Amino acid sequence: MDFMVCAYGEPGEVRFIPYVENYVAGFELQNYDRRAVLSRQDWDAVLEQHRNIIAGLMGRRLAIHGPYAGIDCTFRDHLLKEAVRKRMDRIYGMVRELKPDTLVLHTGCQEQMVSFNLTDTWLESAAGFWRNEILRYAECGVQVVLENVVEQNPDLMVELSDRVDSEYFGLCMDIGHANLFSQIPPAQWVQQMGRKLKHVHLHDNRGKSDEHLPVGKGSIDFDSFFEALYQHVPDVTVSIEVIADPEVVVENVKFVTGRYGKNS
Repeated sequence: MDFMVCAYGEPGEVRFIPYVENYVAGFELQNYDRRAVLSRQDWDAVLEQHRNIIAGLMGRRLAIHGPYAGIDCTFRDHLLKEAVRKRMDRIYGMVRELKPDTLVLHTGCQEQMVSFNLTDTWLESAAGFWRNEILRYAECGVQVVLENVVEQNPDLMVELSDRVDSEYFGLCMDIGHANLFSQIPPAQWVQQMGRKLKHVHLHDNRGKSDEHLPVGKGSIDFDSFFEALYQHVPDVTVSIEVIADPEVVVENVKFVTGRYGKNS
């Protein structure tokens, strides 16, 4: 199991990187939905910041969290479909340049698809899109993982992964999102996802909002969760996605890796 830590990549924020390098195998760079999508200039600025960070990582593992808001690969409206296509092409260009091991995206499945029993239609369209899209990521050796957001269980994600059927297409479990929207214990999510689970977003909350608290400061049972990870997917990457001051992030990285690392 490899641990990573998330960073937006803002110039002042990354000062904590040297303090966690001895505890993690790599980093997950974000900020593409938070800032980069605002304009072409913002996209280029974030990309330049990430180029500079990666140059100093000396070959460590790298994940990139791409844009997600409003991106649904199953749109029928041709104008919306065209916008998604352009955004996906921009994401691919970024991946080709930064060369991460993993690209994290959201499923794009909206709550209304479940509410109106349209999941079969969504699955068919999403699987068709990803069977084609994943080919170019396979060519450059990058794994794409889709993350749960409002999903109440992992069933839809597992079925999508089965239909796409590519070693370069997998799942990302965000344990904080699962704690908010699902009645299923996180350990059961791991069991149901099985080997399709490739990446984890690790943070805590109190079950009411997506707080991204340090691990141990909310209501999530991490002990049973990590037991399930080591049992079912011991080679998964775990990305610590805590939103806090750098000093707090550093201390939580030390806590998590010390408690749940290979030598704990």
